[in-house]
Amino acid sequence: MQQTDIRAAAQALLTRRLNQQISGPLPPEQHPATAEEALAIQQSLIAQMELAGQGVGGWKCALPIAIDGLENVPVIAPIFSRTICTDSPCPIQLDQGVCKIEPEIAFRFGCDLPHRREPYSEGEILDALSGAHLALELILSRYAEPDSVSYLDHLADCLFNQGLFVGPSITVEQACAASDIRFVLTDPSLQGGCRQIEGKHPSGYPQKPLFWMVNFLSQRGIDIKAGQLVITSSYAGVIEVDPEADFTLEYEKYGEISLRFELN
Repeated sequence: MQQTDIRAAAQALLTRRLNQQISGPLPPEQHPATAEEALAIQQSLIAQMELAGQGVGGWKCALPIAIDGLENVPVIAPIFSRTICTDSPCPIQLDQGVCKIEPEIAFRFGCDLPHRREPYSEGEILDALSGAHLALELILSRYAEPDSVSYLDHLADCLFNQGLFVGPSITVEQACAASDIRFVLTDPSLQGGCRQIEGKHPSGYPQKPLFWMVNFLSQRGIDIKAGQLVITSSYAGVIEVDPEADFTLEYEKYGEISLRFELN
């Protein structure tokens, strides 16, 4: 893939993101054929977003996967600072007519972890954290038919992320022990007004992808910055809620998020 095609792909994805556009697949010459090409598009998008005044406020990640005939494919994408929200109502763009969210736990870094040659230990990574939060990832594909494009196309476009809602604080110790969580969604649009959801972290514990991510980025010359947030996979897949309606998502034993979305 030529550098001009990498920049053109990133520019096209940037335009969709900034203008809230959903469109078809990129031209053939802009399709990433490898994970490295997809990540190169991602990095070009990050650079162009920074020029537009939107730096990286955090990351989403999971342990590497096998998909589309490829092995050990990274699951990582930036979350841009202006898309991180802490107040209700929270702006959101609809995906197929609904608000799509994923319940997560977000780790917050209290100090920088500069990239370096030797890997960071789990203890060093935990010591760099300042806390954790209940959080909701806001989901959106900027492809009109997301099932028709490859995982690498989605990787280039930041893996369905449109933002992050950051809820109440919990301790790092609570976060690291959160393997299973039972959720209760209270929403007036639901029959009976509420729904129970059994949740389990795909990696067993949420810190496992965090440890992988820090060293993956470090090996690529990318620093972790103080204040950045990291989410490490949904406990319950995608949950759909109505726009402009109050709802509450209770995280058993940890607290709850009460929120209203407003259309962006």
